[in-house]
Amino acid sequence: MPFALPTRSRLAIAQTIRVMAACLVTYWLTGLMGVKQGYWAIFTVLIVMQGSLGATATAAFDRLIATIAGAVMGGAVVMVTPRDPVAVGASLIAVSGVLTFAAVRQPRLRGAALTSAIVLLTRSPDIPVGVFVVDRIVEITLGGAIGVMASRFILPVRSRGAMIARFCEILNTMAQLLNAQADALARGEALASAEANIALRQSLVATEAVLNDARRERAMGLVREDVSDAIPRTLWRIRNGIAQIGQILGTPFPPIALTIVGPAVEAMLRAHAQSAQDAAAALSDGGALAQNSEAAEAFERAFVTLQHSDEARAIPFDAMGRVFGMAFTLRRMQQDFHDLGERIAECR
Repeated sequence: MPFALPTRSRLAIAQTIRVMAACLVTYWLTGLMGVKQGYWAIFTVLIVMQGSLGATATAAFDRLIATIAGAVMGGAVVMVTPRDPVAVGASLIAVSGVLTFAAVRQPRLRGAALTSAIVLLTRSPDIPVGVFVVDRIVEITLGGAIGVMASRFILPVRSRGAMIARFCEILNTMAQLLNAQADALARGEALASAEANIALRQSLVATEAVLNDARRERAMGLVREDVSDAIPRTLWRIRNGIAQIGQILGTPFPPIALTIVGPAVEAMLRAHAQSAQDAAAALSDGGALAQNSEAAEAFERAFVTLQHSDEARAIPFDAMGRVFGMAFTLRRMQQDFHDLGERIAECR
């Protein structure tokens, strides 16, 4: 039986090859160009190269902006600061404070303070300030450009593909949560799902960063595929519905309600779980997302029966509110999965 490396191992090996190749090319080019401090270009390669093209492009662009800001400000301060340790120290503190404040307000400037410190502390008196500043910018630009090109042409990993993989993981997690809710309902037990809902929320937040990287790829002309934020918006709505159902199931349904609508609600939860799995398959393989009309019809019939039954009058008001809150949430989730199917079809 052939041996296959796990996906993470393959990605790690690919990233290792990209970084090694980029460092080799950068070392050769800085020597060929006669750059005196070419190691800054190599440092940049090691800093900006990420797991995907979009993430690398974002890191390279942010580092370039920070370098220009830090080098220009550091150079300006060097020109007016005497070569006295006290004056240089005071200038270093002032510039670092200003650029740190700017980085808090604008995160892409978080490397500016480092660059300004390098300019202030390492410039040789024999090198004109302007030349020193331009050299630093050229070195950082060279390292960033090589990093992006290596990510683009050497075993490339597109952010769009990474984003779709994240979406599939989230959808499969949603399916597991929905099936767990159906199991709890069938057993008539309370369900504690707060931690799982928090983890799902954190996964969606992390996916938004990958989405931004994919947009950057598109904006920089590195890929042709467009990326829409409609899918993550729909996934957020589904996640919120799952969290609401978890709260409702924190207290078991009354036996009467469980007898009348329990099987239909369980079937609807499992149908939504299947929709989540189908959506993951549609994203990865291009399949169609089908709706389970039988479960939906049985669900509606069960709630009509509950509304017109004499037994429903014996259910406490707050318990009845939770039952119909479940009905509202499941109907809305059905529409959300329908919308998700349309969004998936649009992005092909």
